[in-house]
Amino acid sequence: MTSPDETIDLNKRAEPLSLSDISRALGLASRSSAQKWHKPPKQAAMGGKAPTNKPALQAVAEAMGVPLGADVLEGSKPMYPAQVALALGKALGYLDSAGHIVEEIRNKGRGRWLPVAPTVDPATRKKRVYTNHLAQKLGIRNESIEVALSRERFTEPDGTDEIGRSFWWVPTANRILKEHNKTERF
Repeated sequence: MTSPDETIDLNKRAEPLSLSDISRALGLASRSSAQKWHKPPKQAAMGGKAPTNKPALQAVAEAMGVPLGADVLEGSKPMYPAQVALALGKALGYLDSAGHIVEEIRNKGRGRWLPVAPTVDPATRKKRVYTNHLAQKLGIRNESIEVALSRERFTEPDGTDEIGRSFWWVPTANRILKEHNKTERF
């Protein structure tokens, strides 16, 4: 068992992790994000129903082909395999491609913030680029892309990640840069 202040290295961890362990491994201040990734709160606006999307931890496990038992899905003390927590950390941008905490986002684990660097899709291992990455290379603001998307004047995203953020695969992002006469690529 680790102490609350001890960082957990997911690259070396073999035993399953509690939600508190997952939060600590990703450098989060509290367990609340991991709890939402395990079982999101019911939505008042939806009549007290759970969101229709699968919880992020479960979606990553499924994408990786890692079966989760009833003890994880319905138990009061879920324990997730370390490789699922590692893949989720990389997919959300809390961990870099080597599995180390991205210092720029430490303790910023709320909302749908945008990752500092492109993330890795747990199912395909392909890199995903977000609005902020494209905006930086295009020399514009994130909001400019959002407005262009709403007006259908920007290449549609290739998908959404585990917490609903829009992304483009690297080849699509590079095509966008080429269309805007930018020489730098991902």
